[in-house]
Amino acid sequence: MKKLVLISAILLITVASFGRKRVSETATIVADTIYYAADQTSVTNANQAAYYRLLLTQGRGASKQDVFTDYYMDGTLKAEGGYSFIDLGNDNNTVLNGKVTTYYVNGKEKLNGKYVNGKREGYFTLNLRDGGIAVIMYRNGKSKFDYFMVTLPDGTQEKHPISEISSLLQ
Repeated sequence: MKKLVLISAILLITVASFGRKRVSETATIVADTIYYAADQTSVTNANQAAYYRLLLTQGRGASKQDVFTDYYMDGTLKAEGGYSFIDLGNDNNTVLNGKVTTYYVNGKEKLNGKYVNGKREGYFTLNLRDGGIAVIMYRNGKSKFDYFMVTLPDGTQEKHPISEISSLLQ
């Protein structure tokens, strides 16, 4: 019986280790689960929620970082990254800080970039549903250019006006 339990534990650890590591394994949960509705306002239980969030800390001392992990209600990863302030009542007021990655409902990566005190900074990549990749350059929370570039699945590139990006972020 002990051998069966030991073998089961080893197999479970092996399978779990093959998953993509995003937030450190040593991260510590620092708050209860927070539930949000689709409009990003807080709700009191899972039955009303569109997604839920876990708040964690990773690292120690000067390298300590506050991170969050959001999940769709089916347990699929929705978003993860750093933050400096979480608004428990309205997620629209949350201040992101550091690298943040969001995911489509099917689990594929959607948006990846860096935030500095709640403002987008540097290059953001947006994986489009059709397989293309959009790249937007931000400086202090605003697009540095009046356009963004899309690389299509066949390798061709297109220049689009920045006004089109909000429809792609939906």
